[in-house]
Amino acid sequence: MADDWYETIYENKHAEINNFIRQKKTTGRSPRTLNAYSRTLKKLYHEQFPEISPAETEIYHIEEYLFQLDERGLTQNTKRRYLESLSAFFSYAMKRPRFEDIDSNPAGVVLEEIPKVIHDRPDCATWENAKRIVRAIPDPRNKMVAVLLAKTDCRLTETLEIEIDDLMLEEGFIRLRKRKGGKQTVVPIDQETIQSVERFQMVRPSGDSNYLFVSIRGDRVSRERVRVAVRNAAVDCDVMEEGATQFHRKFTPHTFRTVFTTLMRQEGMDDRILQYIRGDANSQTMDIYTRIDREEAREQLIECMQSLDL
Repeated sequence: MADDWYETIYENKHAEINNFIRQKKTTGRSPRTLNAYSRTLKKLYHEQFPEISPAETEIYHIEEYLFQLDERGLTQNTKRRYLESLSAFFSYAMKRPRFEDIDSNPAGVVLEEIPKVIHDRPDCATWENAKRIVRAIPDPRNKMVAVLLAKTDCRLTETLEIEIDDLMLEEGFIRLRKRKGGKQTVVPIDQETIQSVERFQMVRPSGDSNYLFVSIRGDRVSRERVRVAVRNAAVDCDVMEEGATQFHRKFTPHTFRTVFTTLMRQEGMDDRILQYIRGDANSQTMDIYTRIDREEAREQLIECMQSLDL
């Protein structure tokens, strides 16, 4: 499985940075946080400014780094996340007498100037509600459909078109052959989704159909079956009232897309990656979707995604 990337801790040529990472590991920071710290600091001092040391870092260096992030089209929250890693290092070093040459936090100064963006969302379209609904669906097939809706941002039709051959579980992806506009793309999935698919395959009815989700007749399951299952679960766990018709008060399979997009934006996913996962991207570059793009998208998905606690 390709989930080990976020446990990688990158060695730095500057001893004070390695000491910072080691100290954070000792105090219980998660592998994902250590990866973010070490990866960001390595990019700053090994790639963008290899000629300077942490003690020589000025505010304008951080501003140049921020400009580079901005040129990549990153969201405000994503840029904040990168600067938070840098600021954490400078804050640590300033408090250690052995690093007396580091006496300021230039990243913290720039970070203060970037507001955190909080996006509005419909009343019921929250991750907690999505989690409750998925867990409340009793049928394994319909539950698995809901898991994919919640964790891949697929449209319902796209999800029901998935075939067994489209599962790339060893790599951590699923192929979507029939996306809106006739596109075919490969979207990333996290470990919880992979395990859910593997469990579902153990109880999936055997037959001649290559569709992942099949009806009792052996053909592809209908959209209405899933709509009813989601609606009933939403009512059962008091997310919506029976017969609710107002957009902001009802939860449908499409509401999972709103939930996914809101969560990813709040967690700082790159808009370019989010557009591709959603199937909204128009550029030929993103339609080609190279392996580098796939891995970058999966890294960001795993960074931003939350658990359904299945």
